[in-house]
Amino acid sequence: MIALLFWLSAATAAPPEMVPVPGSSFAVGKAPVTNAQYLEFIQETGHPAPERNSVGGSFQLWKNGEFAGEIASHPVVNVSWKDAVAYAEWLSKKTGKAYRLPTDEEWTRAAEGTLKGKPYPWGDSIDKTKAWFGAKWNGAQTLKPADFGTPNSIGLYGMAGNVWQWTADWYVPMFNGRPVQEELEKMRIIRGGSWANEPDFLKVGYRNFHPPDFKDFFVGFRVALSLAGQPQQATAK
Repeated sequence: MIALLFWLSAATAAPPEMVPVPGSSFAVGKAPVTNAQYLEFIQETGHPAPERNSVGGSFQLWKNGEFAGEIASHPVVNVSWKDAVAYAEWLSKKTGKAYRLPTDEEWTRAAEGTLKGKPYPWGDSIDKTKAWFGAKWNGAQTLKPADFGTPNSIGLYGMAGNVWQWTADWYVPMFNGRPVQEELEKMRIIRGGSWANEPDFLKVGYRNFHPPDFKDFFVGFRVALSLAGQPQQATAK
């Protein structure tokens, strides 16, 4: 049966559930932002839907601003860093709270939770019941729901696998222990690994990076929220 296309009213998508990170002054989303949550943003702002990747590939999960109902709970992908920041800015205005992307350091602290020195957010081992990885493109079945797998010690889902996640920080390339000046402020850091990667890419300490306007089917995001103080928020401009 062909899945029905999904279109939400603005009142039906709950905002991201936030989880405080112990010993810190911030919280992060319990899971990556979903298609259903992102759709509300598009409906209210007219922001472009995430239909194509950066190279205009033929694969699509959204079409004409809609998507199959079966992926409503999946992480939204094909979103650039700029798209993710725009979502956080919209959510901040809508709720009166200062939502933003997590910094690279915050993402690490959130992934570790109360476990330090472990390769994966939940401990030492990994398999496909704990995280989604090592998969091939399979249309609407490519990704898993945002809350798939084993949560880490503080109840966060998807800190390894399913989708890479944008952070607020610039990637700083180094050579002989020094930053490469001509390469600064060109790439943003992404964390977590994705459905398309092997286990080493899903380790807590692994980082990748892409230009802020990059988008593809393996990159999504989760939001952060300051609980005390207001770190300067990156803007999508």
